[in-house]
Amino acid sequence: MKLIKSVLFAAIAMMALVLGVLFSTRNSQAVPLDLILFQLPPTSMAIWLLLSLALGGLICASMYSVINFRLKRDNKQLKRRISKLNEVEKTSRVSH
Repeated sequence: MKLIKSVLFAAIAMMALVLGVLFSTRNSQAVPLDLILFQLPPTSMAIWLLLSLALGGLICASMYSVINFRLKRDNKQLKRRISKLNEVEKTSRVSH
């Protein structure tokens, strides 16, 4: 099973690499990026697109990590409350 996962990961990585090379060779024309307040120098269109993809991925990953951190914290708090309620229930059963 581990071997299959490794081979599948390697195949997907190779495919992504080949697609990236093809993408960059087909989008090699230099394009300036105008950001309203200032203009960046002309660079390959593939670089601008890959940078925007990477920036979007980083933003999504950071948003997900913040949400995931909050959910884990809330989950721990709820587990503590459940264990306290279970203790109270056990003590109330014993006293009756």
